[in-house]
Amino acid sequence: MRKIDSSFAAALLAAAVLAARAPAQSVPWHLVEGSENLRGIHKEVVVEVLSTVPAYGGCEQTILRCLVENPENKIARRLANFVVRRVRAGNDVEDIAKEIEDRKLSAFPPEIREPDLSGLACSGNAGAPVQVVIYADFGCPYCHVSTQTLRKLSREHPDQIAFYFKNFPLKSNPEAVPAALALLAAGRQGKFWEMNDLLFAKEENLCDDTYTTCAATLGLDVERFKGDMKNPELLARLREEKMEAIRYGVESTPGILVNGKFYRGVKTSDELIDRIEEEKDLLAAPTSSSKG
Repeated sequence: MRKIDSSFAAALLAAAVLAARAPAQSVPWHLVEGSENLRGIHKEVVVEVLSTVPAYGGCEQTILRCLVENPENKIARRLANFVVRRVRAGNDVEDIAKEIEDRKLSAFPPEIREPDLSGLACSGNAGAPVQVVIYADFGCPYCHVSTQTLRKLSREHPDQIAFYFKNFPLKSNPEAVPAALALLAAGRQGKFWEMNDLLFAKEENLCDDTYTTCAATLGLDVERFKGDMKNPELLARLREEKMEAIRYGVESTPGILVNGKFYRGVKTSDELIDRIEEEKDLLAAPTSSSKG
């Protein structure tokens, strides 16, 4: 069982007292995506979370009360939709309450990070309003999913998202450093993202032959590529990228920053996309974006 911060638990209890009289029929289900097929215990869990857990971003009451009093409140609607998704994933009330606390910290963190983006290839538009940086390892399946999702978003909406990839090689992966060096070496010949895509596609077969084959497939000067992989400058850059991530609190992969805000949420495609959309909403409403 997860442990909830004492201040958050107190807020949760206070919200529960205020919302104790909120019956299931008071939930505006037509505003909650995916709720139409909820049955039995799943619906009860959704109701309990909505009527006891506080919202954030300008409305400090329960999610349900925020939703009822202002049906246009985008954060409350996102939270309600999130609760349904997490209930469907099998999570209980306490799990979801903790995940909502993580969502709040992702949207309104105590500190904004400023990663060094000098010399990095951008997927999307470097001037886009939402800047996403991922720290990842090519042997990590969650890194694969997250990178694929963010890469796709940046390519489909380049005017909205600037996506950057940084290496966080794991000690448990013997090919982590060679794969990261292969990426950086390809970047020296203008094929950073193309190599990134290929390495994740071949994550089950990472080895020297794979890196050379990928380089040839991309039309790189293979001998130059091999030489760059051994260049101490690239190894130094690799160390800098990982050390930056560690300073920012990354302990496992992937580590993700959204406009400098450390993402603490669930790292599935749906939740990553939702976090990006939430950030866009916050940018569109600057008067409420500073309120946790």
